Amino acid sequence: MEIKLNSMIHGFLLKEKETIKDIHADAYLFEHIKSGARLFYIKSSDSNKVFSISFKTPPEDDCGTPHILEHSVLCGSRKYTSKDPFNELAKGSLNTFLNAFTYGDKTMYPIASCNEEDFHNLMDVYLDAVFYPNIYIKKEIFMQEGWRYLIHEETGELDVTGVVYNEMKGALSDPESLLQGAISRSLFGKTTYGFESGGTPEAIPDLTYENFLSFHEKYYHPSNSYIYLYGDMDLERCLIHIGNEYLNQFVRTGDLPEIKETKEKSIQKIQHETFPTDSDDETGYLAYSVNVGLCTDEELTMAMQVLSYILLETNASVLKTALMDGKICDETEGWFDSSAYEMVFSIVAKNAAVSKVEDFEKIIEQTLQNIINDGLDQELLSSSLRRLSFLLKEEDYGSTPKGLIYGMKSMKSWLHGKRPFQCLRHFEALEKIKNPNYDWKSIIEDRILLNEHKNILVFSPDKNKENMMQEAFQQKMKEKKVSFNQKELERIHDETKKLELFQHTKDAPEVLAQIPILKLSQIDTNPPISVYEKSRVGEGSQIFVPMQSNGIIYLKLHFDTDCLSEELLPYAGLLTDVLGKLDTKKYAYQELPLIINKVFGGFSFQNDVYSKNTEAYHSFLTMKSKFLKEDINEAVALAKEILLNTNFEALDSLRKIVRAAKIKGENYLTNYSHSVGIYYSVGRISRGGRIKEITSGIEYFHFLTEVDELLSKEPEKVLEKLKETVNVLFSKRNFNISFGCEKNNVENAITFRDELLECLDLGLENCHENYNFVSNPVSTAFTANSGVLYNILAADFKRSGFSYSGKMQVLKTILNLEYLWNEVRVKGGAYGSGCNFQPNGICYFYSYRDPNIKETYKIYETLWKMLGNFSASDREMTKYILGTINRLDQPKTNIERLNDAINKEYQGYEQDFELIERNQVIQTTKKDILEFKELLQAVTSSKNYCTIGNEGKINVNSDFFDSIQKLIP
Repeated sequence: MEIKLNSMIHGFLLKEKETIKDIHADAYLFEHIKSGARLFYIKSSDSNKVFSISFKTPPEDDCGTPHILEHSVLCGSRKYTSKDPFNELAKGSLNTFLNAFTYGDKTMYPIASCNEEDFHNLMDVYLDAVFYPNIYIKKEIFMQEGWRYLIHEETGELDVTGVVYNEMKGALSDPESLLQGAISRSLFGKTTYGFESGGTPEAIPDLTYENFLSFHEKYYHPSNSYIYLYGDMDLERCLIHIGNEYLNQFVRTGDLPEIKETKEKSIQKIQHETFPTDSDDETGYLAYSVNVGLCTDEELTMAMQVLSYILLETNASVLKTALMDGKICDETEGWFDSSAYEMVFSIVAKNAAVSKVEDFEKIIEQTLQNIINDGLDQELLSSSLRRLSFLLKEEDYGSTPKGLIYGMKSMKSWLHGKRPFQCLRHFEALEKIKNPNYDWKSIIEDRILLNEHKNILVFSPDKNKENMMQEAFQQKMKEKKVSFNQKELERIHDETKKLELFQHTKDAPEVLAQIPILKLSQIDTNPPISVYEKSRVGEGSQIFVPMQSNGIIYLKLHFDTDCLSEELLPYAGLLTDVLGKLDTKKYAYQELPLIINKVFGGFSFQNDVYSKNTEAYHSFLTMKSKFLKEDINEAVALAKEILLNTNFEALDSLRKIVRAAKIKGENYLTNYSHSVGIYYSVGRISRGGRIKEITSGIEYFHFLTEVDELLSKEPEKVLEKLKETVNVLFSKRNFNISFGCEKNNVENAITFRDELLECLDLGLENCHENYNFVSNPVSTAFTANSGVLYNILAADFKRSGFSYSGKMQVLKTILNLEYLWNEVRVKGGAYGSGCNFQPNGICYFYSYRDPNIKETYKIYETLWKMLGNFSASDREMTKYILGTINRLDQPKTNIERLNDAINKEYQGYEQDFELIERNQVIQTTKKDILEFKELLQAVTSSKNYCTIGNEGKINVNSDFFDSIQKLIP
């Protein structure tokens, strides 16, 4: 359909159109004349269609109103009166993306699907949700998703709970999240970006139901909306749908929010704040932060991304080196936030001596002045620009559709009155900053060094703060309860009963039928199958995945770790933190990242385990790389240098790297507690899982802490074990390779393989170890400085006599989106929960940011009883099957396709595994699901528990656990 500029189509005026070469697409900007809504369409050949509607939602306090609304509008609407249409869509659509996001100044509601009918179904549910939500007639939605008072039956104590409330208790338990909030407050005060749009646990209970509704009335109007479409679609159909069904029912309003620049400046202002900790470590954080300018400037945004990397994020970074050599900290990071109108750049020192704040400031400013005088290191600048160019060309955004990424980028300019086109011209901006005459000096001097909108934050640990906060909360609850008269207590009781009735009442079949679903006949019967070519390389394997990769070769080397003794296994984990960072014979610590960025688009190491069952597995130390075909010679030379010539005697560098790894590991344990809890639980019942725990989990982090101490006292012990590990591991007998590229580039990968193999020793014969790993299910708790908990149960269903079937994937859909969602999240107040059933026999159940312990495990243990009452119509079974197929059919990036092939090979799947599994999914019946009752009863009685989180709640439930340890010693 050809649309002329300034022409009207179904109520939309085409105001602008142009070709955006950087994304190979045509773009159209419309305005809906009656309602004032804006619509931006990017026409592309991409079949993964994207829709999003966004609203400018500047917070006015820390109550989290935008965040609670984001959750609540998706809990039922005018046309779709189900309590949870969002969850119903997750169960029964073919979406490739389904979510919502709260930012510091906007709220986005995006969906994506490759299926045209499904796309319109999803779009309609979201449009009805944002414009006609049931929040006005169901206060229970606000109580469930936001917050509510709770009176404990056993103790009579007053408490606060709610999904968002518990989510933010977890999110703001992490010191780095707290630091980000402190930086924003210090720079912006009581303005839009100084408030916590997600809400703080202290302020969320101040939000009234009336103010909650007023916020929706004020901001969720089409005149304040930004509608985005992307992909290969029938645009006319979309415009008719959006206009006739929704926008034509509204009249334009001029009462729109405007986000202005912060006028107040702060010159060299130092502020002090504290964060709770359970550690005796007195180091904290120092942050030097500046308001660098507006996100509508794509050139400035890209320049600051590059500067952040150059200054702080590599071992060659001069500012990082200066701060660490000055004994200010153990690690640095550049935090650059371009999601807000006013962008913030922070120089963050981690594990910092907070008393050295003046030295911190002096070193930063002297180093920046030196750069201004002498210029940036041209080699580092060149390698950093090359790295960024590679990432932009590759466009690997994981599970997020690239069309949605374009939409998010366009909002940076569009939300603030600028053209949405301009933030999508990333290659134009890149070419400008690649110009040899680009004025980096002015950027550093004006935007950072001489910037008056600046703050220095001292963020110190306080071991008593968590207890003080808990005591203050309990006292506040006591006082609040005392202040309630009998009528108010009865109101809380009555509203709680109404909420329980709301939560326990199932939607009627006719209500669920309002949400459109596809037919099973619309499912493609041919699944995406991992196709690869397998061959032998000595005693190892070679996997090749043909793909369209624009000249990029994705290559992995796998070294079998079964050759290592049990004592050396954790050193395989240490090697993943050290290799590619530590000095080599040819390159110094500071040189290496420059060379890596010149050659590779990505280069790292990790430990991988592929389990066929709880006994048989393959475990590897894997080198991951991606590079352009023309860089093959440099790539193999650098890989050889790192694998075979790393200088473990470079003790100063090694100490820095280990400390940085320790900080990174601590952050991972805190932010991904459910993942590490799964590692730990699976490691109690699976040999492969045990290796994953030793090389990558909680046990590895504790080992890393011991290594850090040994490097100060007896470094020779660490060096000896590292060298021994390398000598045993990197040999021909342990060598395996996997790669993906165009077929005409296979010879390049073969060259890489052969040149590397020439340099490896044959290795020891029959050196594979039999580890003394005993299956030992236990109930373990790890205490952490967290306001919430993560509860994991893992088991082996094969050991209980059951075999894997694709029907278990339908069971997973039902448990995740029916029972666990309703019991753990909706009723229990946890932010998330889930389960998984793997072909190797491992299954697990988890909760995420959960206020409970015993209650959640009780839910796991009684799932089999709940399933005994499972009753689903043919329509509902179709919905569950669609939701399962959707999960299996998500579009894959090139690296994901390579990973799927590797997983398929080393877990021993049949070549037609995907087809067999898909047929089992499609053929699943209600009777099949009911037959899983015995399986659930068997696996959930294993008592193989792992809980991570709030120390107080764990100690109150100490009788529930066999052992209690500190997560971070």
